[in-house]
Amino acid sequence: MGFLDNLLNAFLKATDPRPRYTEARCLLYKNSVGGCDRCYQACPKGAVRLESFRVELDEVLCTGCGLCTGVCPGVALEYPLGGIQEALIRGRGQIRCSKAEGKGEEVLCLGRLTPGLLAEAGSRFGKVVLARGDCASCRIGGPAVPEHLERMVEEAQRYHPVEVEVVQGELPGEKVGRRELFQALLGSAKRTAADLVPELPLPVPEEEKGMPAELRLRLLAARRASEVRWPRIRVEEGCTLCPVCTNICPTEAVYRVREGEEYVLRLKVEACTGCGACVESCPPQVIRLEEAGKEELFQELELYRGRPPWYDL
Repeated sequence: MGFLDNLLNAFLKATDPRPRYTEARCLLYKNSVGGCDRCYQACPKGAVRLESFRVELDEVLCTGCGLCTGVCPGVALEYPLGGIQEALIRGRGQIRCSKAEGKGEEVLCLGRLTPGLLAEAGSRFGKVVLARGDCASCRIGGPAVPEHLERMVEEAQRYHPVEVEVVQGELPGEKVGRRELFQALLGSAKRTAADLVPELPLPVPEEEKGMPAELRLRLLAARRASEVRWPRIRVEEGCTLCPVCTNICPTEAVYRVREGEEYVLRLKVEACTGCGACVESCPPQVIRLEEAGKEELFQELELYRGRPPWYDL
């Protein structure tokens, strides 16, 4: 592939407002009992279509607000988070949407801020300040953004006790001068460049490679917290050790191994998103959602062990 092809591909990627879709992590694609339409319900522009057990995103209708990414339980919809994380670090926990006047680091829409981004920034700076424009009249995210942010903050506080302040208008600080006005003219270019940063700017440990960036951000925040409330599952008596929960899990947090004549269900706690797909889909209904403390993170817990009734030597 030549230079012009690379340049064209970069341009097309930068101008496509749609988030990346990974069908292997989509609960609709995995045939979770009850299905999933959270992205469809969250989209303010009708850009999401649910067809043939997968998500289709309309390039024309999508405005890139990011509301669908925050509600996706399997992290199947995601924007590159590296650029936004860098902006939060440069702004020392302060960031504004593209419709909020004033200086400072910006993101196209505050709807793109995920629980992981908020928790990680809070673990660095203690307090996160977000400046928004008039969401009611905004054509990008619209009036649903403030309530969406509240849900994202509530989820972020599971991983770190982050304090988030949302202001309407300028970020706290100095008044806008000529330099800031000039920087505002470059805001669109900065956002485009940020969207081209595919991974987090920080080094990724070997054991976390392959994990969605959102989960790695949550882990970064959890490492700095004294207490966490990470989601996890518990399997009660009556489990038949069938493969439904392992097949349905969008992040492969649950897996099954054979040890002699027994089968063992195990859980990688840090990979669990608390989506509840295994709870809904379990045939004997013996799986429960709980919370894990920090001492259980980075462990592989044994959920259930036994010789399944269908096992025949």
